[in-house]
Amino acid sequence: MRIDIHTHTLRCKSGDAPTRAISPTAFCDTILSTDVGIVAITNHNVFDLDQYRLIGAGLATSAQVWPGIELDIVEGGERGHLIVIASPQRVEAFAAAVAETTQGQSPDTFAATATQVLERFDHLEPLYVAHYRQKKPNLSDSALETLLNGTQHPGRVIKEVTNSISAGIYISHGHASMYGSDVQDWSEYVALSRELPELRLPVDSFEHFCLLLEKDPTTINTALTRKTSEVLLLQPFEDESFVQLRVYNDINILFGAKGTGKSCILQSVAKHYAESGLNATVYEPGSDRLHEIFDLKGNDLQINLDTYDINYCSDEIELIRGAEEASVTSLNKYVAYFASKSTNRSAKRILLKDIDPEEEGGAKRIFLNAVEAAEKTRVYLSFLQVSETAREAVGEDVLAELVRMLSTLLHALEAKKWDAFVAWKEVRLLNAAIGVFRKEVERKTGTPAKPTTTGFREYAANRIQIAASAAAVLQSIDTAVPPIVISIGTLGDNKGTLTLRTEFTIQTGKVVAGELNSLTGVKKSTQKKFAAEVRMIKARAYSDSLFQHIARLREIEDVEDIKTVYELVLFRRYFALNGRAYEPSSGEASMVMLQAELEKDADVYILDEPERSLGNEYISDVIVPLIKERAKTGKRVFISTHDANIAVRTLPYSSIYRSHGQDGYRTYTGNPFSNKLVNVVDDSDQLDWRIVSMRTLEGGPAAFGERGRIYGQD
Repeated sequence: MRIDIHTHTLRCKSGDAPTRAISPTAFCDTILSTDVGIVAITNHNVFDLDQYRLIGAGLATSAQVWPGIELDIVEGGERGHLIVIASPQRVEAFAAAVAETTQGQSPDTFAATATQVLERFDHLEPLYVAHYRQKKPNLSDSALETLLNGTQHPGRVIKEVTNSISAGIYISHGHASMYGSDVQDWSEYVALSRELPELRLPVDSFEHFCLLLEKDPTTINTALTRKTSEVLLLQPFEDESFVQLRVYNDINILFGAKGTGKSCILQSVAKHYAESGLNATVYEPGSDRLHEIFDLKGNDLQINLDTYDINYCSDEIELIRGAEEASVTSLNKYVAYFASKSTNRSAKRILLKDIDPEEEGGAKRIFLNAVEAAEKTRVYLSFLQVSETAREAVGEDVLAELVRMLSTLLHALEAKKWDAFVAWKEVRLLNAAIGVFRKEVERKTGTPAKPTTTGFREYAANRIQIAASAAAVLQSIDTAVPPIVISIGTLGDNKGTLTLRTEFTIQTGKVVAGELNSLTGVKKSTQKKFAAEVRMIKARAYSDSLFQHIARLREIEDVEDIKTVYELVLFRRYFALNGRAYEPSSGEASMVMLQAELEKDADVYILDEPERSLGNEYISDVIVPLIKERAKTGKRVFISTHDANIAVRTLPYSSIYRSHGQDGYRTYTGNPFSNKLVNVVDDSDQLDWRIVSMRTLEGGPAAFGERGRIYGQD
């Protein structure tokens, strides 16, 4: 759930943009189209109670709306803005306080002091949100000091900054800080809302939010119990001592000096979940593993040619490799037959020898067509009989009638299939018998039998079949296969998205395969020669040189390895940026590997110092949002880190701190919400979460402040 503490619904001051005004209905529709669960209405020097009530009714229980106002404050001659937000339970009193404070003044002319604001509003126990530093016009230090000293709840004074990075810095430095949309144009609000602060703990009301803001332990513990948690009893160290930790289905951070055993704890956590049946592995950066992770060599790469309507042509290739010339009956055989008519009395009585053979190709085709029709009908019938969708679409009776008709058709096709099979075999057996009798008569009588066929049909059919097979192979190898492009991670807004491109090429006999690799391991020279010879076989299918090329094909080294078109596939796999080949640096390799790890659909994510080799901007803009996204879905995330962006800006439910001193190692647990770290074996030993985090992650307050002065920021 996101929170927006700074919105406008009215054009109040002359300098306000017209696009700041929005109707209650449009306001509700816009808020409900986002993840914003809490929104404060803070118009300039005006509070419209009627509009507030209409918005509250429109949002109902879908989102909380808090009453507020943005006041002009003049203190010591300096003008700044201060937002005052009250509880919805006190909205009438808040409206009355606004009316009394602004009475007799217009939004353009109104101004008050911090003291006057305290006098009018502090009894309502509101939130004070002051424009701070870069947020213009910023409240002066003297006015801010007046607020902090004069309010009964100093913990409710918040410094509003411009973005999440600034808020994270100020929070780390001990300042309560937040930012809102300060929306100028409501047509852009949906996009703006994605950058608003996200509440890491459930917030039921304005009062609940204030208790969390002031770090009330009871409220924090109550909120934490809503999150699924478990206690892990681990043995991470060689001394076999136990460490007991409460962890959450959320972000769990381990931090501390190097050599304090954080990695050992992560390994132990991974072992615990692995033994529980959950897949949990420790992620460790290593740019040298990038090529292996994404299988750049294609060791496990496969492609289904059917997806691209490419025939594997296994039968065609086998036919070409084994092709022989079909014989044509010599004229001498006819001359010999008619010149020496048999005088054998028994031979004359065997009339079967004089019957001409029948053509069996037509009978075979009829049988195969019947087989195909019967099989497809059977498959469709089986599908209809179990399809609930078909039954729901047409009803039980219509489906039953369709099944009956298809069953009748299948029965008829089965009968036709067997009739066609018998007819085909009858022709085949007759032709075989004719051949046998002719040979026997020829052998017994010593006179030549009448040739069964001229052989030209077989000769022509053989050539045609070879040509057709070669054409089918060429059609497959000449088909282009589109590249497969997979996004594997962003290298930051200034560079773009790194992709993994896999380009496939089928060897046509003309492809120069310098950067290409054989998908199946068949030699590239063998592939090229094979494809070239198939092309020649197609071109010479009806010439005298046909079988010379077939002989050359058989003589190609290792040609027996090519059984289908699949063995002719070449590939190139590489990383690309903006469509061009790109080799990531070691840091960029760590980026994409970490993204790949976080984008896996796992139950437990364990990251050991993921910030290594990564820039702070990338961690802040890419990695931290990814970690938060995993936590939002209830995943367990364990991170060992030395990076403040990760350890602090993720607002972990559990911070596990490891320290080492003269008395040995200690383990503390806590969170930024309570600002406490408690020794797991001695709850009287407690540390300040903010101070420890700043010392461990930032080098201490002095170093933190010095960097701020160097940057020109207070």
